[in-house]
Amino acid sequence: MRRGLSLIELIFTIVIIAIVFTVIPKVVLSLNKSDRFAIRQDALFNGISLLQMISKLPWDQNNTQSTDILHVSSGNFRCDDISKIRVGGFAGSRNCKDNLSASAISSDGQSDYNLFNDIDDFNNLDINASYYALHVEVNYIDDNITYSGQKAILRIDDIPAIGSTNLKMIDVNISYQGKRGKAKHISGFNYVSANIGQITLNKRVWK
Repeated sequence: MRRGLSLIELIFTIVIIAIVFTVIPKVVLSLNKSDRFAIRQDALFNGISLLQMISKLPWDQNNTQSTDILHVSSGNFRCDDISKIRVGGFAGSRNCKDNLSASAISSDGQSDYNLFNDIDDFNNLDINASYYALHVEVNYIDDNITYSGQKAILRIDDIPAIGSTNLKMIDVNISYQGKRGKAKHISGFNYVSANIGQITLNKRVWK
């Protein structure tokens, strides 16, 4: 003889189904939020890492061959053609003995075995991952000098300059592209790199 559901059993079944349908969407939503947070965290970490890597490269293509302070269009902080020393510098400091000029912002070094060997090479670089993208821009910016009494003050603005200056701004912009394909700007980082010549280590021969 088949036994049917009692009213109490039916009520308990309905309650359990109601609980399941209430909890499952919250669990799915929580997992999606956790997934988005992990993706954004990964994007921010990679953006910072990329900026740090770029900032450690030579300032210009010419600095891959020379440690010189390079001549630029801006007259501020110029390196004297006769003394070969930058204004405010001293004998033995970094100089411009090779008489080289800064190049235009371009990927000029990528021809060397397709390597990114100086800061300029990363200009307009796009890196696309599964759900986020990194975009890099490199620009010369104004190296303006203001004066407070007799004291000269360098004012750094993120204003793109016409021609070459002693400052380059590296911008890394990070955008999140959700599963629906809509891109959303997350954050951005920038770094100002100065024309001070390539850093080298002095060496001495032990006798």
